[in-house]
Amino acid sequence: MGDKGVEEGSLEAEAKDYYGDFATLKVPPHERRTFLNQLMVFLGVLAVWAAVFGGASMANILDAKNILIASILGSIALGIIAFLTGLIGSYNGVSTYVILRHSMGRFGSIAAGIVISGISAALWFAFETWLFGVIMNGVFPDSFLARVDVAAAWGGILMMTTALIGYRGLASLSYLVVPAWFLIIPLALAASISLKGGWDQLFSVEPENPQGLAAGITFVIGLYIVGATIAPDITRFSRKPLDGPLAWFVHVVFFMPIILIAGGWLQLLAPGSNLAAEMTAMGMGLAVLIMGILGQWTTNDNNLYSASLAWVNAVPRLKRWVWVAILGISGTIVAVLIARGYGISLDALLSFGTLLGTFIPPIAGVMIADYYIVQPLFLGRKDPRTRYQFGPGTLYGAIRWPGITGWAIGSFLAYWLPQQYPGIPGALVGLFSGIVVHIVLMAVCVSSKIPYDIGKWRETETGW
Repeated sequence: MGDKGVEEGSLEAEAKDYYGDFATLKVPPHERRTFLNQLMVFLGVLAVWAAVFGGASMANILDAKNILIASILGSIALGIIAFLTGLIGSYNGVSTYVILRHSMGRFGSIAAGIVISGISAALWFAFETWLFGVIMNGVFPDSFLARVDVAAAWGGILMMTTALIGYRGLASLSYLVVPAWFLIIPLALAASISLKGGWDQLFSVEPENPQGLAAGITFVIGLYIVGATIAPDITRFSRKPLDGPLAWFVHVVFFMPIILIAGGWLQLLAPGSNLAAEMTAMGMGLAVLIMGILGQWTTNDNNLYSASLAWVNAVPRLKRWVWVAILGISGTIVAVLIARGYGISLDALLSFGTLLGTFIPPIAGVMIADYYIVQPLFLGRKDPRTRYQFGPGTLYGAIRWPGITGWAIGSFLAYWLPQQYPGIPGALVGLFSGIVVHIVLMAVCVSSKIPYDIGKWRETETGW
């Protein structure tokens, strides 16, 4: 009926890191990292112009007060979600896409992984690369190399390099950029408030297309829900179980609102402008240039890194670095197309963040429900360290239909309910629907002895 895991005497020790960077295997103890190391990686992901432009996008629909509230509440929700998903990764030492084999089955994990990262993180790479072009254009508006589409092309190739290296490349670059980033953005906001009428002016500005607070919360969650769902891709390197999850919680709850609020308030004070150009006009051109290159770099290599892990889990034989190259080149082409279609308009980013906030939270919900409720309460697997089994010989369901159903129903409700009741945040609807549907269906299956797995899949020595 359900999977029984790998028998005692597992061949896990004989697993081979065929794909690179332990993409389908447990991270060995000698490769584990500290709280500070993972905090710097996460902050490096957050230290990016997309977060600033994400906040700026909210200025189209929210006033200053609601930008503040949406940023804080959305960040707290993301902190809780990713603490729970990240803890699964740190206990088990495997990536998100391998973890999903237990709650969605082997083929379900492939489908979910492609949606979460194989497509979404790869598209984030394209959007970040486009925004790199927007930044370069703001600093050098008259240069051919800084044309939005041209800069996106050479920027995308540049940002592939550290993702080719793996986790070590992500961590090393983050130590360089994070401290400067969280100094420059607040300084820019303070200068803008001083130059453009002060606090009274800021809180009197009305958005162009006002919407409710719920839309802002859904957008904030959507901006980073991919990161919250794939937190195990980084927390699997934790030395202690709480290292990675706490690193995520601290970075998103205490640092993300700073970036979002600064971006939103800057845009309210300078509506319709390219924020990079606005900061350059305030005498911060060199800082914008350095942060534009390094900030996008520390996030975009992470997007490619996670997307490559998802595709390794989905397609056998191709190694992780090959997927980085494929996704990097194709993402750069998409970035150029976005640049030609949207120029410096942030409408594309607003639509993309809202879409992610609708269809990805239910996957996180299923993952959380399975590990924290279904496994210990329904299947009797109490110890969080042995609740899931991985390694050569482990038997999974090919498809675990309650998990797939939770994802489908959660996605539908996250899309449909906010249209009927605009005050409801779709992202949270999707998350809790995924949790509830998976728990209810698994409870019925276990109590009534209804098979919850369709088919079986046995893990190979390469982790595939």
